[in-house]
Amino acid sequence: MSTKVAQWKIDEVTNLSGKIENSQAVGIVNIGGIPARQLQEMRSNLRGKADLRVSKNTLINIALDDAEKEGVNKLEEHLEGQTSLVFSDINPFKLYNMLEESKTTAPASAGDIAQKDIVIEEGPTSLEPGPVLSDLQQAGLPAGIDGGDVVIQNTTTIVEEGEEINAKVADVLSKLDIEPMEVGLKLKAVVEEGTIFEPETLALDIDKYREAITTAQARSVALAMGVNYPTKETIKPLIQKAFRESVSLGIETEIFEPEVLEKLVAKANLDANAISSKIGEDFLSDED
Repeated sequence: MSTKVAQWKIDEVTNLSGKIENSQAVGIVNIGGIPARQLQEMRSNLRGKADLRVSKNTLINIALDDAEKEGVNKLEEHLEGQTSLVFSDINPFKLYNMLEESKTTAPASAGDIAQKDIVIEEGPTSLEPGPVLSDLQQAGLPAGIDGGDVVIQNTTTIVEEGEEINAKVADVLSKLDIEPMEVGLKLKAVVEEGTIFEPETLALDIDKYREAITTAQARSVALAMGVNYPTKETIKPLIQKAFRESVSLGIETEIFEPEVLEKLVAKANLDANAISSKIGEDFLSDED
């Protein structure tokens, strides 16, 4: 007995397959743990650069199987947990960096692990005096009343990096409008022109990489200059260097060329002044 497939599932697979075929880069993104508001904000920030498509893993798997695009079937092994397809026409390295930069803050929930020390600065809060004072104190904050305001009396690390955030702390952080968690789209793998790229390959420090290339280029130019090797970058300074050296040689050997003559005259003038000065000193010395 055959089971009829819902039309919306057929339409979804068709839509996904079309996007796969028409995109330069196709990737799998982990969206687990991202609140709906933050996810919507990230999708909005990516508009025009990348298209995020949230769907059921089973349907994504079928679309990847059906697609004729080379290499996309390699993405199937990354289909686990809460995932989404991402489509883009920019290269995988730029896509990875763009997704990393799209990370945003989110409220803490009970059971979350602190990604860094959560520090509450001393000073007044926007909270009204009342039962909230007890909530703050029970969460481990030195809170009190000052001039009718609820204040944190000392800067306090309420949760250290790696520790679990309990329900009381999560509630207090929410009351203080503090969002200590960083959430983002985690690219698990992306395929471009049949080649699959994973985060370990894509996670480049762009500034450091650019600095390394700049340093290598400077050193190669210095080496080429040292061995008089003509290239597009060295030909002009090599000619300038050769000109300076030829002029110096002309001065030393007193070759009367237009480029040398003026400098020879200047040198002769300096020598004459030096001799005149020396004769004057000797004359004065003889008189004494």
